[in-house]
Amino acid sequence: MDKWCAFPKKDLMMELFMAEQVLDTKEDKLWNQIKISPEIWTCNDVFTENFWVVAKYKNWVIWYNDIEEGFNLSKYKNEGEIIEYGASQQELNFAIRELQSK
Repeated sequence: MDKWCAFPKKDLMMELFMAEQVLDTKEDKLWNQIKISPEIWTCNDVFTENFWVVAKYKNWVIWYNDIEEGFNLSKYKNEGEIIEYGASQQELNFAIRELQSK
């Protein structure tokens, strides 16, 4: 599958901008350490689809699921490949909190 994503990057950037406005100090500090310029990664877990990855930390990524309209936390082994599909409809701050507990 090529590196194309149905969800436009400009819409993702708006989602991120709005999400960053509600981060508390601790969340914002971690976010600024782990966020990346959004990259399109593939997930082959349940079905094959491309999604925007917005942060990386160790073997974890935070990515936006445009199907469910929420941020997810998943593991990865190989750059560009999300290991497990997540159907969370959570806001970015909840994904960051989940990562903090890992």
